[in-house]
Amino acid sequence: MAVAAPSGPALFPERLRRGVRALESMGFAVRVGPVASGAGASRSAVDRAGELNSFLRAPEIRAVVAAIGGYNSNGLLDLLDWDALRADPKVLVGYSDLTALLIGAVQVAGVPAFHGPTVLPELGEFPEPLPYTTAGLRRAVCEAAPLGVLEPVPEWTEEFLAWGEQDHRARRTEPARAWRWLGDRAASGPLLGGNLETLCALAGTRYFPDFTDAVVLLESASGSAGQIERDLDHLAMLGVFDRMAGLVLGHGFRGGPGFQESLDRCVVAHLALTRAPAVLGVHLGHTDPMPTLPLGVRVLVDPVDHRLEVLDAAVR
Repeated sequence: MAVAAPSGPALFPERLRRGVRALESMGFAVRVGPVASGAGASRSAVDRAGELNSFLRAPEIRAVVAAIGGYNSNGLLDLLDWDALRADPKVLVGYSDLTALLIGAVQVAGVPAFHGPTVLPELGEFPEPLPYTTAGLRRAVCEAAPLGVLEPVPEWTEEFLAWGEQDHRARRTEPARAWRWLGDRAASGPLLGGNLETLCALAGTRYFPDFTDAVVLLESASGSAGQIERDLDHLAMLGVFDRMAGLVLGHGFRGGPGFQESLDRCVVAHLALTRAPAVLGVHLGHTDPMPTLPLGVRVLVDPVDHRLEVLDAAVR
């Protein structure tokens, strides 16, 4: 497994070391790229694309997990060797800004990609990653079988501890809020989407997905209900909500008291004219712990039986 930094270098070496140790403890042999390690490489798009292309072209590398998110991975899309990925499919794992690369893998190379943890934020957790996160990652990328029904997390955390200063104890967890289900019928389709802000940045390009009959996955790093509403309006104007089969919405991120309820109300308003089923407040994206979900693979959203299920295998 390789660690790459399409959004920029990993600036906290101790978290990088912890994340690499976590991957090794899961049974992976790990190679860290020069941008990810910060050793002699700049943050230019050419260098970041070169690091990732070297892994896409290496037959011994079977998976690439991002070191961390950030900004501007969309600037790599026209520089990547999609033909290499198509000819020799590999597992790509990340979320947030990495949504651009995951969508590129699905759209251009026709290869499933994995919306899941990155090395510093999740796998570099002290003293070790949360078990739900690591178990979900290993199962998703190593087992040639459908993931099946996604189980809600019992506890989660959004406690902030400054990296390199305070992250030398385990973060406090609290009971997780139950998912909210909308609709009176089930629907299935390929799971497409990811980070809301990054998806909006792809609109108008060849990388923006056709969401017709897809189950749309959305999560946001914003703590502003107004900003999220603006981006949801953008997707609505693009016809995403009119064409989709269903919706999976991630839990809000550090928005404070009442934020999740405001987010839910906004989404409910957008769904008022559709019959698409939805599940809101799923702990994915900018939450700990998080599942690993394959994009480009069929999922079922069933609000009657309260079931979110991955129907197909994503790896062989």
